[in-house]
Amino acid sequence: MNDQQSMNGEVKGLKIRVGDHEDLRSMASLLQDALVPLRDVAWLPTERRFVMVVNRFCWEKLPAEIRERASTAPDQGGEDASFTDVEDLPNFYRVNTGICFDRVVGVQAKDIDLSDKDQILNLLTIASDPDSKSTVVLHFSGGGAVRLKTSGIHCHLDDISEPWPSLNQPRHDVKGSGEAEQDPASS
Repeated sequence: MNDQQSMNGEVKGLKIRVGDHEDLRSMASLLQDALVPLRDVAWLPTERRFVMVVNRFCWEKLPAEIRERASTAPDQGGEDASFTDVEDLPNFYRVNTGICFDRVVGVQAKDIDLSDKDQILNLLTIASDPDSKSTVVLHFSGGGAVRLKTSGIHCHLDDISEPWPSLNQPRHDVKGSGEAEQDPASS
């Protein structure tokens, strides 16, 4: 039984509580390459919360040998795999995940059109300054960012759906622009 299975064998989603910079760094690694529909992002100033629902790639479900094999696999070109090819492909998964930052007193966005609720952002990482206990920055591909001014790092992440299979693992063009490649069908 692994840490994501209950006693009766049901798969349980991640539930993570974040209270410091190290916790935030761990959570950021799990959220790398999450797809974030802007319509599912909200700042609730009277509750002092910033919330969002993301389409998270399940990095924790990949054994090391599959991670290595997947990072060197040829690109499928966004096309559907044939039924005969599916058995040879690694099993990748995505899941809907709710994230709530508490004690948020201000929010600023940079290079994100907040009026375009149909856009889907690609979360690259979440960062904080260890010398400052009051700022958390969500970095998105294309240079967009959301800065949260907080009275301390308090956050929680909860998977809110069952994982579903995806044929592609996010990859990054290290030599090029740094943009993440995503499988449009997996969102």
